[in-house]
Amino acid sequence: MKRRKFKTLMKNPEATMYQKNSAIKGTQLLQRTFQIVELIARHPKGLVLSEISQKTSLPISTVHRILSFLNHHDYIRNDKETGFYYIGPKFALFSSIFVQSFDFLKEIRPGLEIINKEFDETVHLGILNSTRTGVVYIDKIESSRVVRMFSIVGQTVPIHCTALGKSLIAALPDHEIEVILENYRFKKYTENTITTRLEFLEEIGKVRRLGYAVDNKEHEKNIICYGKSLHNPINPINKNFVAISISIPDYRFDKKDIDKIITSLDNAVNRFESKLAISRA
Repeated sequence: MKRRKFKTLMKNPEATMYQKNSAIKGTQLLQRTFQIVELIARHPKGLVLSEISQKTSLPISTVHRILSFLNHHDYIRNDKETGFYYIGPKFALFSSIFVQSFDFLKEIRPGLEIINKEFDETVHLGILNSTRTGVVYIDKIESSRVVRMFSIVGQTVPIHCTALGKSLIAALPDHEIEVILENYRFKKYTENTITTRLEFLEEIGKVRRLGYAVDNKEHEKNIICYGKSLHNPINPINKNFVAISISIPDYRFDKKDIDKIITSLDNAVNRFESKLAISRA
């Protein structure tokens, strides 16, 4: 009986060492990338290349290479005129994925239900889309009345003429709003729709002063909405990442109820923010 001959496969020590070094370099690169992203996220007013290099203790060439990659994929945005780097729009997508998770909706829905029961009007929960030029409905509780606002979860509505859109945009830094509005089209939906950049910026200033936003028959001619954004202390990239609104047909709207509506929105927001703060502790 012939014996089988087996070839002994010897591992190449140099190849093994190369693989280990490559793994170490890959991990190191990831660590540096996240270090840069988190640094920029903590500086919403932006940082220049030299500041990022100094604060991370990384060589300028390394920082520039990583920033170029991140900028190309929209994780980081670079203002070529000033040289400042900011968090890019891609992170808005991650926020939207987070808020659509079951646990999140489970936590916030009781607040929506309380508003709905108090006024028997349609209540929406919305987030900015990936380009931050529209708001996506991610949850809603309808009014039980025959005449009510028609909407669909997953539907996208404009930022310039909705209470959700205004409240979410008002929470962003001015330089980010400027970028969003660079090529934004102010489409007219009703006689009350804001149609210019100047009007919209004035409206955003008003939202910031009041702490809530109003859609006074601007998107739909017979619907009045009040909205407020929620603050998330856990997410340093997009702190005001969702908003709540209540939509009321104009014939049922009573100005005497405004304070009551705002208080109800405030209570829902405060309730959820408190839960986030507790979960973080």
